[in-house]
Amino acid sequence: MEVPTRLPLTRRDWPQALQELARQLDDGRIYDRDLSGLSVALDAVLEAYNRRPYVRLGAADQHRATWHRGHPLR
Repeated sequence: MEVPTRLPLTRRDWPQALQELARQLDDGRIYDRDLSGLSVALDAVLEAYNRRPYVRLGAADQHRATWHRGHPLR
Protein backbone atom coordinates (compact mmCIF):
# COMPACT_ATOMS: atom_id res chain seq x y z
CA MET A 1 0.00 0.00 0.00
CA GLU A 2 1.38 3.35 -1.05
CA VAL A 3 0.73 6.34 1.18
CA PRO A 4 0.63 9.67 -0.64
CA THR A 5 3.07 12.17 0.81
CA ARG A 6 3.46 15.83 0.10
CA LEU A 7 6.62 16.76 -1.77
CA PRO A 8 8.72 19.62 -0.38
CA LEU A 9 8.40 22.94 -2.17
CA THR A 10 11.03 23.59 -4.82
CA ARG A 11 12.91 26.83 -5.36
CA ARG A 12 10.40 27.80 -8.03
CA ASP A 13 7.46 27.26 -5.65
CA TRP A 14 8.63 29.59 -2.89
CA PRO A 15 7.84 33.02 -4.39
CA GLN A 16 4.24 32.03 -5.08
CA ALA A 17 3.90 30.32 -1.68
CA LEU A 18 5.18 33.41 0.13
CA GLN A 19 2.91 35.68 -1.90
CA GLU A 20 -0.02 33.47 -0.93
CA LEU A 21 1.03 33.72 2.72
CA ALA A 22 1.07 37.53 2.40
CA ARG A 23 -2.43 37.49 0.87
CA GLN A 24 -3.75 35.27 3.65
CA LEU A 25 -2.23 37.55 6.29
CA ASP A 26 -3.78 40.61 4.61
CA ASP A 27 -7.17 38.89 4.34
CA GLY A 28 -7.13 37.81 7.99
CA ARG A 29 -7.10 34.12 7.11
CA ILE A 30 -4.18 33.50 9.50
CA TYR A 31 -5.36 33.45 13.10
CA ASP A 32 -3.74 35.87 15.56
CA ARG A 33 -2.89 32.90 17.76
CA ASP A 34 -0.70 31.54 14.94
CA LEU A 35 1.27 34.75 14.38
CA SER A 36 3.85 34.05 17.10
CA GLY A 37 4.86 30.71 15.56
CA LEU A 38 4.84 32.26 12.11
CA SER A 39 7.08 35.08 13.34
CA VAL A 40 9.64 32.61 14.70
CA ALA A 41 9.65 30.71 11.39
CA LEU A 42 9.97 33.91 9.32
CA ASP A 43 12.84 35.11 11.52
CA ALA A 44 14.67 31.83 10.85
CA VAL A 45 14.10 32.25 7.11
CA LEU A 46 15.42 35.83 7.14
CA GLU A 47 18.48 34.81 9.16
CA ALA A 48 19.26 32.04 6.67
CA TYR A 49 18.63 34.41 3.76
CA ASN A 50 21.00 37.02 5.18
CA ARG A 51 23.75 34.43 5.62
CA ARG A 52 23.94 33.95 1.84
CA PRO A 53 27.01 35.66 0.28
CA TYR A 54 24.87 36.82 -2.67
CA VAL A 55 22.70 38.80 -0.28
CA ARG A 56 25.60 40.21 1.72
CA LEU A 57 27.17 41.56 -1.47
CA GLY A 58 23.99 43.53 -2.22
CA ALA A 59 23.38 41.75 -5.52
CA ALA A 60 20.03 40.46 -4.26
CA ASP A 61 18.77 44.01 -3.65
CA GLN A 62 19.40 44.95 -7.27
CA HIS A 63 17.78 41.74 -8.52
CA ARG A 64 14.77 42.21 -6.20
CA ALA A 65 14.18 45.78 -7.45
CA THR A 66 14.17 44.54 -11.04
CA TRP A 67 11.96 41.53 -10.25
CA HIS A 68 9.29 43.58 -8.42
CA ARG A 69 8.66 45.79 -11.43
CA GLY A 70 7.28 42.84 -13.39
CA HIS A 71 5.85 40.80 -10.50
CA PRO A 72 3.57 42.74 -8.14
CA LEU A 73 2.63 41.06 -4.88
CA ARG A 74 -1.08 41.29 -5.53
